[in-house]
Amino acid sequence: MSVYSRSLLTSAALFISFGLPMQAQDLAQEVIDEYIDQMAASGGSVTPGNKSASGKTVEYTDLVVALPQNTGSYTLAFVRAEEIGGGKVQMSYPDKIAITIDPAGEQPAMDIALDLTGIEHIVSGSKGARNHDVKGAAVDIRISATEPALNMNIGVTDIISSTVASGSDPLHYAGDMKAASASIAYDITDDEMNMAGNFRYENLAATLDMDVVTEEDVEKLLSGERGLSVSYSVGRGEGKVDIKQPDMSGTLTFSADSGKAAISILDGMFSMLGTAKGADYEFVFAELPLPPFQASINSALTEVSMPLKKTDAVAPAKIHFNLDGLKASDTLWGMLDPTGSLPRDAANLNVDLSANMKWLVDLVKIDEAQDMPVEVQDVSINDVTLEIAGARLNGVGSATINNAMMPPMPVGEVNLDLKGGVGLLDKLVALGLVPQDQGQMIKAMSGMFTLPGGDGNDHLTSKIEMQEGGAILANGQRIK
Repeated sequence: MSVYSRSLLTSAALFISFGLPMQAQDLAQEVIDEYIDQMAASGGSVTPGNKSASGKTVEYTDLVVALPQNTGSYTLAFVRAEEIGGGKVQMSYPDKIAITIDPAGEQPAMDIALDLTGIEHIVSGSKGARNHDVKGAAVDIRISATEPALNMNIGVTDIISSTVASGSDPLHYAGDMKAASASIAYDITDDEMNMAGNFRYENLAATLDMDVVTEEDVEKLLSGERGLSVSYSVGRGEGKVDIKQPDMSGTLTFSADSGKAAISILDGMFSMLGTAKGADYEFVFAELPLPPFQASINSALTEVSMPLKKTDAVAPAKIHFNLDGLKASDTLWGMLDPTGSLPRDAANLNVDLSANMKWLVDLVKIDEAQDMPVEVQDVSINDVTLEIAGARLNGVGSATINNAMMPPMPVGEVNLDLKGGVGLLDKLVALGLVPQDQGQMIKAMSGMFTLPGGDGNDHLTSKIEMQEGGAILANGQRIK
C-alpha cells in the first residue's frame, strides 16, 4: 500500500470518527433549537442560558421563558436533546416546573406547578416537519391564587400523543392525543361564597390541526389567514360541586355516559358542534326547605356556525339546539304538581335557525363602528318544537330583511301550531302556578292571533305575515 493510500485511509478514518458524532450532535442541536423556537412561538420569549455539548447530546441550562404580554415567566433548569439513532432525538427537561403568572390589570396572579415525572418525548422526522411522540403514566398540574383564594389540581393518566410541528410563519401543529382518565378538583373562596368541585372523566381523545396564533395574529385568524380545528371526546364522566353561601348551601352531583365537541375557525368561518349523552343530575339543598330532586337528559346537542371576516358577500350562519328526553324526578314534580294532574312525560326542545349574513366591519375593530356592524340578508326558522307536560308547540317560517330601513325590516311569515296548550294553561291555573286573571288574559289574546286547528278541540294554529312597509297580519287580520 502506497503512502498516499495509507494517508487517504487515515484521513477517511479520522473523518468518520469525528464526523459521525458531529452529525449526531448537529441533529440534536437542530432539534433543540427548533424546540426552543416553538416554545416562543405563542408570543413569549426564551432566553436559552448556558449551552454545553458532548457526544450526541446538546443541553441548555437555566432557560428563562417569558409568557406572552409579560403575563408571567418560569425557569427551566435544563432542556436536553440526545440523538438516539434512527434519526430520532430524545428530549428531556425537569420533572417539576414552577410557573408564576403575574399579569397587569385586573387579572389575578397565580402559581402553576407541573409534575412531568416519567414523561418520554421523542422527536423524529425532518426539519420543518418534526414529529413529537409523547407518552407518560401521568401529568399533574397544581394551580393556586390568593385573590380570590383558589386551589386547583388537574391530573391526566396514561397519555399517548403524536403531533407534527411544521412551518415557521405560522408554526403549525397537527396530531392527536389519548388519555385513560382526567381528574379536576378545585376550591375557590371569596368574601361571599365557597365553591368546591371534583370531576373525573374516562377515555379522553383529542385531535388538533391548527396554526399557532398570538394576540397580534387574531385579526389574521378572523380573516382566514390563520386556521384552527380542535375536537375531543370523553367517555364516562362524573362530578360533584358544593356551594356554600351565608344564606344557602347546596350540592350538585352529575354523571354522563359520553360527550364530544369540535371547534374550528377556518377560512374566516367559526363552527362549533357539541353533544352529550346520558346525563343525570341531583340537587341537594341544606338551608332551603326543599327536598333533593333529580333530573336526566337522554341527549343534548349544540351547533353554531357563523362568518367572522368582513366580506362583500353574505355567508351562512346557523344555530341549532336540541334537548331530548329531559326528565324530572317525582320529588320535583311533587313540588310543582302535588295532585299529579300534569303529564310527566319527558320534555323535548328543538331550536333550528339559519341565516345569511355578513360583517360590515372587521371584528377586531367592532368598537369603532359608527353604524350597524352586521347585515342579515334573510332568516329561516327551520324548526322550533317544544314538547312539555302534554302540550306541543311547533313553529316554522322565513323572512328576508330589508336593510335599507332602520331598524331593518323583516318581510316573510311564521307559522305556529299548538296542541294541548289550553289544557296545560288550565291545569297551571288550577295549580296556582299561573294567576287566574293572567290565564284569562292569555286565552283572550290567543283568540286574536290564532285559529282552531283540525286536530280536536285543543288545537290552535296561527300564520303571522310581515309585509313590505311594516304591516303585520295574523291569520289575514292586520294587527299593525
